[in-house]
Amino acid sequence: MGLWRELKYVVRKVNRIKKLDESFSKISLIPTLERETLKFPKSESPLISIIIPFYNQENYTWNCLKSIFENLPEIDFEIILIDDNSSESYDFSMIENITIIKNPTNLGFLKSCNKGIEHSNGKFIYLLNNDTIVHKGFLDELIYVFNNFENVGAVGSMLMNADGSLQEAGSVFMKDCNIAQIVDKRKPYYPIINYIYKVDYCSGCSLLFKKHSDNGDLNLFDEQFAPAYFEETDLCFRFKYEQKKDIYYTPFSKIVHFNGASYNAKKDNTPTEKEKLFEKNLALFKSKWNKQINAIQAKTVQQRVLELNQNKNIFFYNNRVPEYDKNSGELRLTEIIKAYKKEGYNVVFIAKRNKIDNSYNEYFQRLGVCVYYEYLPYKDLKEFYRLFDAKKTIAWFYAANIFIKNYKKIQQYFSKVFTVYDMVDVHHLRFKRALESDPKNPFYKKSYSIFYKFEKEASFETDLIIPISEEEKQYMDTFAMGKKQLVISNIHYPKINIQDSKDFAERKDLLFIGSTHHPNIDAIYFLANKILPLIWKKLPDVKLNIIGDVNEKIKDINSPNIIFHGYVPDIVPHFLENRIMVAPLRYGAGVKGKIGQAFEFYLPVITSAIGAEGMLSEKGDNMVLADNETDFAEKTIELYTNENLWKQQQLKSADGLQPFSLENLHKKIREIEKITNL
Repeated sequence: MGLWRELKYVVRKVNRIKKLDESFSKISLIPTLERETLKFPKSESPLISIIIPFYNQENYTWNCLKSIFENLPEIDFEIILIDDNSSESYDFSMIENITIIKNPTNLGFLKSCNKGIEHSNGKFIYLLNNDTIVHKGFLDELIYVFNNFENVGAVGSMLMNADGSLQEAGSVFMKDCNIAQIVDKRKPYYPIINYIYKVDYCSGCSLLFKKHSDNGDLNLFDEQFAPAYFEETDLCFRFKYEQKKDIYYTPFSKIVHFNGASYNAKKDNTPTEKEKLFEKNLALFKSKWNKQINAIQAKTVQQRVLELNQNKNIFFYNNRVPEYDKNSGELRLTEIIKAYKKEGYNVVFIAKRNKIDNSYNEYFQRLGVCVYYEYLPYKDLKEFYRLFDAKKTIAWFYAANIFIKNYKKIQQYFSKVFTVYDMVDVHHLRFKRALESDPKNPFYKKSYSIFYKFEKEASFETDLIIPISEEEKQYMDTFAMGKKQLVISNIHYPKINIQDSKDFAERKDLLFIGSTHHPNIDAIYFLANKILPLIWKKLPDVKLNIIGDVNEKIKDINSPNIIFHGYVPDIVPHFLENRIMVAPLRYGAGVKGKIGQAFEFYLPVITSAIGAEGMLSEKGDNMVLADNETDFAEKTIELYTNENLWKQQQLKSADGLQPFSLENLHKKIREIEKITNL
């Protein structure tokens, strides 16, 4: 039966990849020009100046402008056309709100761009070839990188050929000044080029950068490279090595580039002249940047991508891409991934059988994470590792079963690996506690046995264990004697100012958040059957709002005062409108994310000792504790009705966040870096 399921999966996968390949359809060559009025929005203070040099080629320029009009950016912009003294007539009179500057003599591409920059009004310059067709988001996605990444010098687009194939995904330099566009054996949908990453330079046919440097100088092409070749390469090197900025490529800005059409109509542009000019400017470039070029040691494209990240590399492994908005464990993993990016790492995420249409992929790709997904009919994971070309890495495994499945296999792909076993929580301990309340439950018995075995092996084989709390670290000290351990708990920080929080009188009802994790299911039944009936005797109108996919498991609770909201994309209003977070967990392990989330929004919490595990402040009074139904009901009623007590608990919430700060997380990551020996 298992073999048959596997065969069906492979067949479906082959069909998916075939359709994916076909979806990048051929784009026809520039059609016969059909003129129509194009009225661009007029901006008095544009953020971006789009500069398009052209020489003849009216059809190309018209179609480029039409594609911009059909995919208007959301940000304010102006369009400046630089006519490099065209020998042919043209008519752009039907295009409104553009500026045309005509050169009295032929200046060439480089000087035409500089002239456009000098006449521009925007804070940013966007250079665009006239022989291009832009896609939706072409410009907004470039400015996104400036707004969301630190220290950005320039950003370039994914360039595609007219047949839908990949033309360029950024460019890099390798040892001995070996220059390569990132394109070899890649297609536009390959995962290795579908995330935001650092490069040495991007093509000037679609390049965004600031008009001025930090010291106020104009960012212009060096006219030593006139009329063309190496001008954008030199500019990007100046951003990187003189202005200390990084150059980025983003696949979310897509451009079709009819390569070779631009400026081909110029005189004295024979192949011989082009080759001479190329060699002349290459020599000039080498002379100018000799020190920086000689420092490059990478011998392959992907080695250079890693080198641009100081050769700091980490692969994360899980059974799926983190669904950060659905459960606290994967939210924690997401914060760890983001922190590694902030620390300058090249980050890769591996989830076997992940698909390209997974809605969570893009979130991480936009963070600068290379997310693996199926892209070849056969052996695509093996090919992915080969293309990635990493010799050493930190391998971070999320939970014991993921460690067991993968830790031996990865040895064939990396010559040096430092393994990290992220426990998430001690699963076998959770099931052991569950058996104490239900000793005959076969699911708990089987799960305890399986996870005990997995967690024992993972603890023995790994280089580093990551428990989630000091309590679990103490437990693991006896369970995995002698192994290095470093606690990384949930990551929490205030999401609002306490002054923006609603007052006591503006709130009502109780809140519970949880996934289909079995301790959550048990807690909801405990609330519905034991605790709430006692509360309703004194507070009959109080409702319990339940957030999370537990409604998929619980079908037999039918009270009008218990509301199952299911998955909620934006949970912030619930934290601001409910009066108390209730979490009567009777068993479990690890740190409970729902408690930390409540603290983030200054929402008072009442929970059990199990719920409070790993979350109590040094004073131990940042939440109300109760363990039996009577005590829980009485304390809930008191907290719900006593405004002074409620405000006291709200103020103490901030104390609960201190051990879970981002600063503490970054400190732990740097500790790991010191002990990896990679």
